[in-house]
Amino acid sequence: PARRLTRPSRGECLFMPTAVAIMAYNEGASVAGAVRSVLEQSGGHVRLDRIAVVASGCTDDTVERAREAGREDPRFTVLEQERREGKASAISAFLTSAPEAEIVVLVGGDTRLEPDCLEALLAPFDDATVGMTGGRPVPLNSTRRLMGRVAHLLWELHHRVALTSPKLGELVAFRPVFGEVPAGTAVDEAEIEALIRARGLRLAYAPGAVVRMKGPETVRDYLTQRRRIHAGHLQLKRQRGYAVSTMSTAPIWPAVGGARREGKCTAGTLMAAAVLEATARFLGLWDARVAHRDLRAWKPISSTKDLRS
Repeated sequence: PARRLTRPSRGECLFMPTAVAIMAYNEGASVAGAVRSVLEQSGGHVRLDRIAVVASGCTDDTVERAREAGREDPRFTVLEQERREGKASAISAFLTSAPEAEIVVLVGGDTRLEPDCLEALLAPFDDATVGMTGGRPVPLNSTRRLMGRVAHLLWELHHRVALTSPKLGELVAFRPVFGEVPAGTAVDEAEIEALIRARGLRLAYAPGAVVRMKGPETVRDYLTQRRRIHAGHLQLKRQRGYAVSTMSTAPIWPAVGGARREGKCTAGTLMAAAVLEATARFLGLWDARVAHRDLRAWKPISSTKDLRS
């Protein structure tokens, strides 16, 4: 069942019990960095009561590396799931393990938070009408290669759209005003957006909450990742009638124009990104409407796991 939460008045700063879940499936190469980047966070709003790596059916050394990284912090623990049942199931397991939390933060095991990231992410909750916040993903991909430039353009456009029409992903925080995340979803952050909005709460984009991540380095990996996301968004729209802001091209065109005027991309990179995204959306449409693929436990994208810049 959903919890009753103590919500502050508008403008009042309360230090609400906050729990951080670092979601991991075979993230042995990167999970220690993710853990350290959370443990090193500070700020007036950063009062973390519980920090856990949720290791979902891992078959590598994720658990051992996570425990080593957090062993000296009493707030830290590892929550192991014997089988991998999808990220939504892992999130629900964490929510059950942290019933006291009034704010929950989801961090990827293949990401790193910049200093003061959580302060920027949590500050908007001083407003009682805010139910969910999202940070700004910034890729570490080299721009010497085309796919690196495509990754930077994708997240630059995401940033520009989110400034006016929040679309939250990669790093989010939310009030757990619902019982669990539906296990069948392939787009957990978007599903949480829908659950939060259904309860009359607002979404807030926190561009100062910078999280470093890696975009796909190959065409195959890009299409695999983006088709799964689009299929999940289509499923969400069909089941709940909820569409994330980036489903429509209306807010994307002004973002593209701004990026071009400011020299954030070349015409060649823009053309390549448009062709790849159109292809991924077509494949995602096929997966959702024709093949009816089960995308809950998706195949990891190997080229996104090496966070060296």
